[in-house]
Amino acid sequence: MNTPFQAARIEQRPFGQANGRDTTLWTLCNRHGMRVSVCNFGAIITSIQVPARNGLTECVLGFESAEDYTAAAYRAHYPYLGAVIGRHAGRIAHARAPLNGRLLQLEANHHGHQLHGGPVGFDSVLWQYHSSRSDDNGSELTLSHTSANGDQGYPGTLHTRVTYHLGNDNALRVQFEAECEQDTLVNLTQHSYFHLGGADDGTVARHQLRIAADSILNTDAALMTDGTLLPLDGHALDFRQARAIADTAIDTAFVLPEGHGPADPAATLHHPDSGIRLDVCTDNPVLVVYNGVSLPTLPAPGRRALQPFGAICFEAQGYTDAANHPAFPPNILRAGEVYRRHTVYAFAW
Repeated sequence: MNTPFQAARIEQRPFGQANGRDTTLWTLCNRHGMRVSVCNFGAIITSIQVPARNGLTECVLGFESAEDYTAAAYRAHYPYLGAVIGRHAGRIAHARAPLNGRLLQLEANHHGHQLHGGPVGFDSVLWQYHSSRSDDNGSELTLSHTSANGDQGYPGTLHTRVTYHLGNDNALRVQFEAECEQDTLVNLTQHSYFHLGGADDGTVARHQLRIAADSILNTDAALMTDGTLLPLDGHALDFRQARAIADTAIDTAFVLPEGHGPADPAATLHHPDSGIRLDVCTDNPVLVVYNGVSLPTLPAPGRRALQPFGAICFEAQGYTDAANHPAFPPNILRAGEVYRRHTVYAFAW
């Protein structure tokens, strides 16, 4: 679809209240009419709209007010829609992790384990505005958050920034940076759920998916890894050749192969009717893919309703539960070092 060129810009408006505090929504716009909206509560991507062949198409799950992100019905089966996850994405077994010869006792929030940073992770706090700009290259927003020493059981005061840059090449670039005055654990990710079809298309079953991984982390029924890799040859989760997702249940950490570069697509998602394609590129070693097996059935006024298998999430990150598996590359940020990780969501239509 041809769209008229326009100036890249940033729009800003109130977005309601989260936990009694006022929130703000910024919308990044590029010259082709693509729009990405971000709320400072949880640094949540609330909307990604692309001007595809069937008109402006919403490509992620989300809500139209901050109150919806804190509502009891949503939090009862909380799927972390669009949020930044930290300090540590994924599961940490028994909420315990060794670091520098001592055992960290973390805050548990998932059947005795820690999931996605604990009961009050980065997804559930109000981030601070840091900076924004728009120019010939697109529009950009940076938010920051300071996590105090001991927050959710993690040592050190951690200063984190997330930058969302929407380029005129229709790519959304997400950059994380973090620093701490003590050694700590850090594993950040973005948790948006994608559906590239129109409003009348239900689940993601008809989406074509390719994942550039030849192994996954071996997990038990509780999705806890045993520290080994499982080859994908002959496996039901082998998506090295693009194919329809169909009824495949995916909640899996795919390990990107050695030699896979940060500009190489780790995953590609395509919808046959809308024509929209999404390439996910990252400098992280692991891509957790989750196609909403346990998404709740929940209305979203003015938006696509939530339902099981209703969208797919690509969580680029470090190895799951790395602290408890010495063979895995560690998710340790040393004092004085800077954590930097990038993920790119590149759209075409």
